[in-house]
Amino acid sequence: MIDGLLITELNKLTPGSSYIFLDYDGTLVPIIMNPEQSLADPELIEMLTELRSKYKLFIVSGRSPEEIKRFIPLDLNLICYHGACSIVNGKTYYYNNAQSFLGIFNEIYQSSLNLVNEFPGLRIYKKNLAVLYHFGLMKPQDVPALERVIVEISQKEHVDVYKGKMIFELRVPGVNKGIAIKNVRDEETALIAGDDATDECSFKYNEDAITIKVGPGKTSAHFRVNDYSEMREVLKLLLNNAEKRS
Repeated sequence: MIDGLLITELNKLTPGSSYIFLDYDGTLVPIIMNPEQSLADPELIEMLTELRSKYKLFIVSGRSPEEIKRFIPLDLNLICYHGACSIVNGKTYYYNNAQSFLGIFNEIYQSSLNLVNEFPGLRIYKKNLAVLYHFGLMKPQDVPALERVIVEISQKEHVDVYKGKMIFELRVPGVNKGIAIKNVRDEETALIAGDDATDECSFKYNEDAITIKVGPGKTSAHFRVNDYSEMREVLKLLLNNAEKRS
């Protein structure tokens, strides 16, 4: 059941001027074993289409712009690579000189390919500004050794390493979702929702926003919902509020 105080807080968001920042995996869709198949369903596409027409909507993800656009076939504003870049009205902006790492991550990816032989079940995904190592199909006892290898790579190449749900990821240093969101919204009222550790920066850097943790775990968000389906119910309430004001 959605917190009654959250329902009240949603009324503070003004159609046309307020921002909605939504993580994707685990927040709008369930986490699945094959991240390449995390496609938006028709209900979600319809919901995002309506939200886009009524609020300043952003999808905030560690994924690349190309991935998000493949999963959600809509023209949306994006914050990608955990805050390394944003796409606003079709224009790309980089944070903390992130574009200088484009070649570095390509080199990391190429040199990492041999790890799939050393660690059976490992899958490696190349992004322009990150390299992701998915260990969901590996033997659990092999994961610590993989982590040591990835930490060594991060130290050698001076990039950040992040451990998430069944993944390690090497990414641009000195950026996060929270800083990127703060730069975009410029103190305008906002709702921010996410499910994992990278979203905690979004909450901490934007304490004045309506922040929602999706799922279990320690959080600094003001509110919590149980899962992605309950988060969709929150978004439906937002759309209803917008309809009442029109």
